[in-house]
Parts: sequence; C-alpha cells; structure tokens
Amino acid sequence: MISALVWFLTPRVFRIADMREARRRFTPEVPGSEHMATSRTQRLHTKKKTSAVLDFANLCDSLARATRSGLSPHDAILTSMQRHQFPHPCWARLNSDLVAMHTCDSALMVARQSAEPHSQDSQCLSLIESALVLGNFVPSALDQAASVLRDRAACQAELTVAASQVRLSARLLSTLPFLLLGGAVLLSPQFRSGMWSPIVVLSLCIGVALNRIGWRWISSLISRAVSGEPDDIGELTEHLCVSLRAGLPMVYACERWRTMSLTGSAVADLIAKGAPLEEALLPLTTSHQITGKNLGHIIVEAERDGLPIMETVTRLAADHRTEQRRQIDTRIRQLPTRLSIPLVFCVLPSFLLLSVAPLVFASLGQLSISLPSVTH
Repeated sequence: MISALVWFLTPRVFRIADMREARRRFTPEVPGSEHMATSRTQRLHTKKKTSAVLDFANLCDSLARATRSGLSPHDAILTSMQRHQFPHPCWARLNSDLVAMHTCDSALMVARQSAEPHSQDSQCLSLIESALVLGNFVPSALDQAASVLRDRAACQAELTVAASQVRLSARLLSTLPFLLLGGAVLLSPQFRSGMWSPIVVLSLCIGVALNRIGWRWISSLISRAVSGEPDDIGELTEHLCVSLRAGLPMVYACERWRTMSLTGSAVADLIAKGAPLEEALLPLTTSHQITGKNLGHIIVEAERDGLPIMETVTRLAADHRTEQRRQIDTRIRQLPTRLSIPLVFCVLPSFLLLSVAPLVFASLGQLSISLPSVTH
C-alpha cells in the first residue's frame, strides 16, 4: 500500500510544485484581459517585496525628478528618502547628516563607508556620488545610474528564475521522505506499534541527520553558483558612464575611481602623481587581462582623438554584464551534475532510512515464528 502511495503521489507533487512556481514567477498577458492581468500583478506585488536594487533605481529617478523641479541636493535627497524606506543603518546615517546640514559630498561618503563593501547599498551610494558635481546633482547622470541599477535588477531576476527550478527540486527531495513517513504513521497501525523500537528510532535519527546534511550541502552549491565575486571592472565601467554623463572630463572621471575599489584607487593615485593616462590605466590590465585591457584601450583612444565615448563605454558595460551573466548561467547549468554527489550520498540514503527502512524494521518486529510441538 505504501509503495502504491509513493508511486501515485511523487510525480503529482512535483507537477503541482512546478505549476505553482511557474505561476509565482511569471504573469501571462492575455489580450483583452488587462483588468485580470492588473489584479493578478497587484496580488503578486503584495505577496512579494520589490527587489532592493529596483528600489535604489526608483530612488535615483526620484532624485532626478526632484533636481529637475529645482530642489537643492539636500532637499532632493531628504524628500526622496521619505518615499523609499531602506533598512540598512547607512541610510539613517545619511538622513541624520543631511538634517545636521552637512555637505552632500561628505554625507554620502560617510554613509557609503558605513555600509558593507560591495553591498547593494554601497554601490547605490557610490553611483549617487558619481552623479554629484560641484555640490549639485546632474539629472542625466542620475538617469544613467537608475538605468545601471535596473540592468542589475534584471540580471538578478534572471539568475533567480534560473536557480529556482533546481532549488525547488532539492526542497521537494528533502521534504518527500518526511511526507511518506507521516503517511506511514497515519495509515499503518503496524508501523505505529513498532516505530519506537530501538532499531527504528536509530534509523530515523540517521535519516534526519543525512537529510539535513544533504539539504545544507545542496543549498551551499546553489548559493555559490548564483552569487559571483565582486566585479571591479564592471563597477568601474558603470561609474565611468555616470561620471561622463555628468559632464566630467575623462581624467577627472577616472580620478573618481579612488573610492570604488583597490584597482580604481591605484589608477587614481597614478593620475594624482602626474603619470600619463596610458600608464595610469595599467592596473586595469593587472586586475583583468581582457576586460580591463579593453576598457583602458577605449579610454586612451577617446583621450587622444577627443571623439564622444559615452555610447562606447555604455556598450562595453552592457557587454561585460552579459558576459558575467553567461558565466553564472554556465555554473547554474552545471548544477545538476554537481548536485548528484549530495543526492547519492545524503538525500537518497535518507529517503531509504526515513521511508523504507522503518517500514521493514517495524514489519520484522511484528513477525513471530511458531514452532510445531514435539510429540513422542
């Protein structure tokens, strides 16, 4: 009976979970049903929080609108932050410094330094700093910063969708033995009477331990596949786009890299010492042989011929994000092979120990052998 129950429920549980995941991730658009699509989208937005990166992009849009309406940088930041509440303490620090009438440059720098390095809060604050020129915001630079943040949000959304199927399968494989164990307890009086024997309890304990070890192992593999290392060249390219959109010359835009990363600090120090631009950009090649060399080559050529470089740098930043996304997608596609190790050594043994072995041991405990009486 238990085998028939397993045969009947397992594929249906996976199919129902896949359908729920698809409905949660995607909202189909049907012609002529705009009202239904709108209500469905509203329900999804109430259940799921907006991405933090999208909130930062909306903050940059609010700053751009406030600046175009004639507000000062202090008032623009304070007004925009009232509409967007961020949990990290660095934003509260920024608000308190601006209320105390500190300069926007110093307030943004202190807030960025109080955030974790390479965090989303730190990256957003650094982009806002790049859009600030001589104490005033440049609306077009804020628009560029919002575009950069939206591209990052789109990349994160694609990676989340790509990893959701693997994560869902791992969760189901880890949960299914406990569901079968609960079904056996409910449906089998023989199992209930024999489940407290020492060998059954030992089997359950070992099965639970292997199940949790396998789940943690699988979760760590998925997290490493989705998350990547900090991309210095990509961040420097994006900040260069924002600085150029703000109207800064190439040399001053590169000097603003000082606070971005170690590579950017090395380039800014060489420029401050009076080194030629071609020599000052050598740390980019050291950081990354291909993308860093391409970025340095484009900057040097633009400084020589004086032609517009904004579109070229923007395209370079987009290509770099696409390449990084491709590398992460490659790691995600390799996950099924890597997950075979924890599945074989942890999840499958726990499945046997939690759903099959207790039934066998409980059945063996109920067996009794009657010997025929010896008569003379």
